[in-house]
Amino acid sequence: MPTEMLGLLLRHRGIATKEGYVGNRLDRPADFLELGGIPRPVPGPGQILIKVRRAAINPSDIAFVQGYYGQARMQGQPAGFEGVGTVVEAGPGLMGRLLKGRDVAFYVTPDGSGAWAEYAVTQAAVALPLKKGVSDRDAAGLIVNPVTAAAMLELVGAGDAFVFSAAASQLGKFVAGLARDQGKKMIALVRREDPIKLLKELGAEYVLNETSPTYAEDLERVLSKEKPVIFLDAVAGSASAQVHKAMGDDARWIIYGKLDTSPAEILDPSEMIFRNKSVEGFWTTSWASNTSFFRKLLVFGEVQNRFRDGQWTTHVSTELPIEHAIERLPQALAQPDGKVQILLS
Repeated sequence: MPTEMLGLLLRHRGIATKEGYVGNRLDRPADFLELGGIPRPVPGPGQILIKVRRAAINPSDIAFVQGYYGQARMQGQPAGFEGVGTVVEAGPGLMGRLLKGRDVAFYVTPDGSGAWAEYAVTQAAVALPLKKGVSDRDAAGLIVNPVTAAAMLELVGAGDAFVFSAAASQLGKFVAGLARDQGKKMIALVRREDPIKLLKELGAEYVLNETSPTYAEDLERVLSKEKPVIFLDAVAGSASAQVHKAMGDDARWIIYGKLDTSPAEILDPSEMIFRNKSVEGFWTTSWASNTSFFRKLLVFGEVQNRFRDGQWTTHVSTELPIEHAIERLPQALAQPDGKVQILLS
C-alpha cells in the first residue's frame, strides 16, 4: 500500500471571517483548493481507512472549502464529506475489523480525513456496507442527500403535509417519492416551471412556483387546506421567513441549508410566544449521533433498497477525474440539475 496519496487540499484554515451561504457555485476553486500529494492517513481507534473510488460534491462541500460551513478547515488536508470505496485498513475496534475488505458508502467525521483524495479516514460507525446491486454512482452520494431525506421525513406524521423548499434539487426528488410511499403530502417549493411536472410524477402532492404571480395566493390556499406544521428548508432567507409566517400554530421551521444570502429573519417574534412557532436546525451528523444503532440500520437499509430496486437514482451530470477537477469545477457546478462527482480510480 502506498505511503503517499493525491488529494484536493484545502488552502485555508478555520472558519471564514466574512459571512457566506451554503450554495452550489465555486467560481474560483483554485483560491481555496490545490491538487497535491500528502502522506496517506493512518486510522486511529474506531476508525477505518478507505481507498476511495468516487466522491460526491454537495453544497455543504462548497460552503466548507470557502469557510462558510460550521466546521473548521484544516489547511493542507483533503476536502470532501462523502464518497464510496473499499475499507483497506482498520484501527483498534471491533466494527472496523468487521468492515475490512468491504465496499462502503461513507461520510467523513470531523476527526477524519476528506473524501476528495485517494484514501480517506472516518469513524467505522458512519460507514455503510453496500448491498449487492447498489452502484458506485448512487453509493458516492448515499448519505448527505438520501439518508437526510429519510431522516427528516421521520419528523412528519403519517398522513400529514409538510413544506419543502428548493424541491428541484436531488434531495427534493428523493423526498417526493419517499413522501408518497409513506402517505405524507409534500408541498414542494421551486423557482422555475421546468421541474413541476417531474416532481408531481415522483409523488409531490403540490408544487408551487415561487416566481409565479399567483404564488402568494397559491401558498395561502394550500397551507389553509393542509395545515402543515413542518417546514423543511434549505434556503433560509427572506422568502423562507414569509412561508413560516404564513403557516399556522405550532409551525416548526427546520433549517438544514443556507442557499439564500439574505437574512433568515423572524418576521413576527410574537408568533414564537403566542402561536408556539419555532426555528430549528437539522444536521445529519447530529441525527446519526443521537439515533439508536438499530433505527439507523432500518433507515440505511431502506435507502439502499430504494436505489437497488430502482425507485431512486442519482442523476450525475458531470464526472471529474481528480487531476482535472479544479479547472473544470465551475462549469460543472453551473449546470442547473444533477450531481457532480469526483473520480479517484
